[in-house]
Amino acid sequence: MSQQYELLTESPGQWTSASYVIPEIQKKEIKPFVVLSLKELEGNPDSRTSSLTNSNKFSAVRAVVRHIARSRSATKDPWCASDVRNFLENLKFSQECAEELTTLLCTDKIYDNIPRHLRMKPGLLSLQWKIDLSLCQNNIETENANPERCKEIMQRDTHIILILKLTDGQMKTYRLSIAKFHELRYVIASALKSMIVLERRKCMRQD
Repeated sequence: MSQQYELLTESPGQWTSASYVIPEIQKKEIKPFVVLSLKELEGNPDSRTSSLTNSNKFSAVRAVVRHIARSRSATKDPWCASDVRNFLENLKFSQECAEELTTLLCTDKIYDNIPRHLRMKPGLLSLQWKIDLSLCQNNIETENANPERCKEIMQRDTHIILILKLTDGQMKTYRLSIAKFHELRYVIASALKSMIVLERRKCMRQD
C-alpha cells in the first residue's frame, strides 16, 4: 500500500453515510458537483448550490473533494491516479464516475486557491537521530577536566540531533540537550497515552 493511499484511507468511518448515495451518482453529475464544491472551498459559494434537487449526491461529492483537497496539501508528489481511482472505487463510485473524478482531482491547479486553514499539515515520513559529542569533547580538552568534571560537562554539553523527513518533502533538523530530549519523550508519551484513553471511550467509537 502506497503512502498516498494510506493518507486517503486513514479515516474510513467518515464515509458511512455517503456510501448509501454514492452508487447512485451519474457521470454527468460529477464535473458540475466538483466545480460547485471547489467554489465553496475557496470561499465563493455558487447560488445554485442551495437549489440543487439532488443535494445528497452533491454532499457526497463535496465531502470527497474536500477530503482529497486537504490531503493533497500534506504530500509533496502529485496524486497517483491509480491510488485516487482505487480510493473512489472502494467508496462505491461506478467505474466511469471514478475515472471522471480521478481526472479532475489529479489536476494540481484546482488546489491553488484552497484557503490555508483548510489544508492538512504534512505528516512524519521518517525520523533519524544521532548523538553529538563534539562540544563536550572540546570543553573537556580545553579544561583538562578530571573524571568528575568530565561527567558534568558530558551531561551539560551532549546534544541529540533529530532529523525529520516530512511527507511534503521538507527536512527538519533539531538540536536538543539531553534534558530537552527527555522532556520531548515525556510529552510524546503523555500524548499517546491520552489518545489511547480517548479511543477507549464509547463516544469516540464508530459503529
